[in-house]
Amino acid sequence: MDIKIWRNACQNLESKVEKIMGGYSLSRPVALFLAARNISEKDINDFLNPKLSSLSDPFRFPGMDKAAARLWEAVQKRQAILIHGDYDTDGITATALLSWVLKKNGADVHSFIPHRFDDGYGFTPDSLRKAIETQGHDFKVLVTVDCGTTSCDAVEEAVRLGIDTIVTDHHEPASELPNALAIINPKLHPELEDLHMLSGAGIAFKLSHAFVKYGREHNLGGFSTNLEDILDYVALGTVADIVPLLGENRILVRHGINVLRKQFRPGTRALIVASKLQGELNPSDITFKLAPRINAAGRVGDAGIALKLLESENIVDAHRYADILEKYNTIRQEKEQEIFREAQLQIERNHDIANQYSILVAGKDWHQGVIGIVASRLSRDYNRPAIVLTIQDGHAYGSGRSIGTLNLLEALSKSASLLERFGGHPMAVGLGLDENKVAEFAVAMERNIREYLRPEDLQDATIYDGEVALDDLSESFFDILPSLSPFGHSNQKPLFRLNNLEAVKCVPIGDRHTKGVLRSLNGCCIDFIAFGRHINEFQAGMVDVLAFPQINEYYNVKKPQLMINDLRSSAF
Repeated sequence: MDIKIWRNACQNLESKVEKIMGGYSLSRPVALFLAARNISEKDINDFLNPKLSSLSDPFRFPGMDKAAARLWEAVQKRQAILIHGDYDTDGITATALLSWVLKKNGADVHSFIPHRFDDGYGFTPDSLRKAIETQGHDFKVLVTVDCGTTSCDAVEEAVRLGIDTIVTDHHEPASELPNALAIINPKLHPELEDLHMLSGAGIAFKLSHAFVKYGREHNLGGFSTNLEDILDYVALGTVADIVPLLGENRILVRHGINVLRKQFRPGTRALIVASKLQGELNPSDITFKLAPRINAAGRVGDAGIALKLLESENIVDAHRYADILEKYNTIRQEKEQEIFREAQLQIERNHDIANQYSILVAGKDWHQGVIGIVASRLSRDYNRPAIVLTIQDGHAYGSGRSIGTLNLLEALSKSASLLERFGGHPMAVGLGLDENKVAEFAVAMERNIREYLRPEDLQDATIYDGEVALDDLSESFFDILPSLSPFGHSNQKPLFRLNNLEAVKCVPIGDRHTKGVLRSLNGCCIDFIAFGRHINEFQAGMVDVLAFPQINEYYNVKKPQLMINDLRSSAF
């Protein structure tokens, strides 16, 4: 079997682990999990029991009071409100949730989702004009969601047209800010550092919270608005945008997943059916099933269809829109796989991966809607930051994805003179440049990234949460396991190392998978399942494993189980 590098996240944290165990009466596996995620002792109770009441006051945001007051003024004066969203899951769900709250309180609301190819990225003067033309209303208030922080020209155009603009966004700001009535972006304010990780949907929720709170405090309305009802949208957008599931994101997603599981909206119910999901929903279902279908609309078709799905009020319409998204997703998969294969060939022919810290590939007329996914796959497969460019009419447009803790946006900023535009997040960027500068940019990018990464950052290593004995995984541990969720970015599923185990009662599942029982030297046993592992790997003596503890449910019978991530001979 292949020998990969295993790294113990709690290698030097044993004293902290012991302190957590003693101070909070928690088992060793739970203490390891918390220590590996650097959860401070004062935050442990909030981590294990995330409460909506722990969400911070939305009026911590400078300008939030002006934004809430202006929206209520529009409601009372029956002034039309335009919401300008974005074409990814985060932007679409942010649009849907804010629209729902405003309409619930009598607002005249209209939404616009730009088309990736016809309108381009973000809030622009052209997208503003198109939104006004297609909606056909005399708008007095405009709210951007998941965009707008750098849209100075578009906001100036809105001001010229007599439209008060409220920007809600979570992207990195530039040196110049738009002349908006209010800019609700935590990254503008160091004192809001605890909220910097919020998604676009999370920021839109903050505005919704402020709107309802302001209405109640000033006796304007909002009394019948239950903000929990929009947490399914927040969970979809937050998980899809791959922001850390810590702090307020953890609270919002934990409760949002519970709302999503109820499937009380026709749109989400139809989407879940189309995705063929069964059993209890979890964040990985959003990541791998629901979000790709929503995103597919913006990648290869009309993102407005995804918004119509989420806002559907009857199941017939919802299934019709879900079927369209399913077709979009099939097209997306085909185009993605085609470009991914071409990118792999480029890497094999033109790259010395062993001696490179980054990957840049480019192709003529590659589909712009899927190159971001290809970049994600390349960065994951090669464990290097990857940029994928499509060449069209003398220009290169692309997406980049980072690895580990590398701030790719910061690294790219060192080559800003070569770029026509760039922006995004530390982990995901978009960029554009002249075709003739691609080669020069590739050299500059490699040089810049070498300043941030060490050789060991490029190794194929698996980081686990610590070593446990099989009998540490007791019934009480599995009882508390759900409290460690939701799992995702910055809060991965618990992964433990267990040593000196014997695999017994092994049974092959097809040609590539195995299930059986692991038995420790003291006779303790637990079921296991190993995907992509042949039965022969378990029949060569004692093994050490890296495994995810989980509860397996089969015909309504729940039983503890280990999902094997990696294994090696105990003699290693």
